[in-house]
Amino acid sequence: MIRVALVAALAVVAGAAECLAGGGKLRTGASWDFPEMDERIEALRAKYDLPGVTVAVVRNDRLVYLNCYGVQEIDTQEPTVNSNLFRIASISKPVTLVALLRLMDEGKLSMDDRVFGPDGVLGEDFGPVPAGSGFDKITVRHLIEHKSGIQNDPGDPMFSYPGLDQAGVIREVLAHRPLSTKPGAKYYYSNVGYCILGRVIEKVTGRPYEEYVRHEVLTPCGITGMRIGGNTLAERFPDEVTYDQPDEAGWPYRIDVHRMDSHGGWIASAADLARLMVRIDRMPGVPDLLPAELLSTTYFGFDRWEHSGSLAGTATILVRLDDEFSFVVLANRRSGKAGFWHDMSAFPEAAIRARAEWPERDLFRKVRW
Repeated sequence: MIRVALVAALAVVAGAAECLAGGGKLRTGASWDFPEMDERIEALRAKYDLPGVTVAVVRNDRLVYLNCYGVQEIDTQEPTVNSNLFRIASISKPVTLVALLRLMDEGKLSMDDRVFGPDGVLGEDFGPVPAGSGFDKITVRHLIEHKSGIQNDPGDPMFSYPGLDQAGVIREVLAHRPLSTKPGAKYYYSNVGYCILGRVIEKVTGRPYEEYVRHEVLTPCGITGMRIGGNTLAERFPDEVTYDQPDEAGWPYRIDVHRMDSHGGWIASAADLARLMVRIDRMPGVPDLLPAELLSTTYFGFDRWEHSGSLAGTATILVRLDDEFSFVVLANRRSGKAGFWHDMSAFPEAAIRARAEWPERDLFRKVRW
């Protein structure tokens, strides 16, 4: 036991050195000059037993801090590096939203376009709309805002129907899941709603969802590493962390991540998501991908907004604090302890608020991809 503990301790020390130096994978500026953040992230890891964490902080559209903590590989105790890719789970939804807004900016889609039925974008691609069901009244806006009326009772459709592909799940929803309310009447968080939006993107563009997003959204942001993740450990991508969930042993690798593409399937580094944020934050330092008035039609227009992502073995958060700061935190385990999600954003925010002076550097200009 002593030897195992010593190996683990040495691995963490080596990981810190690799984060500082880049480890031959991703160079960053020195991370030693933000002790407030280091202290709070290590406190977060200790409180919730998180194996590995990566953090990115953006100030005035410049990447001012990028660092990694702990281990990316649970069994071998391989240290994290800043280039590590994590399943970002539901942070995939803002990615999908950017793609939809881009199509709207190009005049190829509108918020009020209907989705199903003879007048819908998808028509009857997934079967006929049951008469009087209300599915033909669902608009793109309803799906974006989680107000479609599609319910998760008797269970989230995207975690049901094993063996079915996305089309099969949508057919099941249309045929056997009556709406809980009329579209637009009530907020009800819906993964399958964003799965449907992924199919809207495919129909409008004539291209696979991942291909369109990577080429038309991510590449213009300078993001090359993001992709839809694999389901099993054997499908793990280079630089991708491993996922651990002691209370749900094995579950991280029994999730159909690929089927979740547009609502929860992307993998990314903290720097990737920081690059995306500076292109949608309505700040003047870096030109946005979209007009401010279009960004403001959704929560992207809020002064402060955040989106989290949660799966077995995954906990992520993307936060626009205000007109000065944004940050990203990615971890390869989630916690069921009370206060976890509050602390995922509160600990980094406290570190940012505690710092009085900031460097003028921009690590976006120094990162080697």
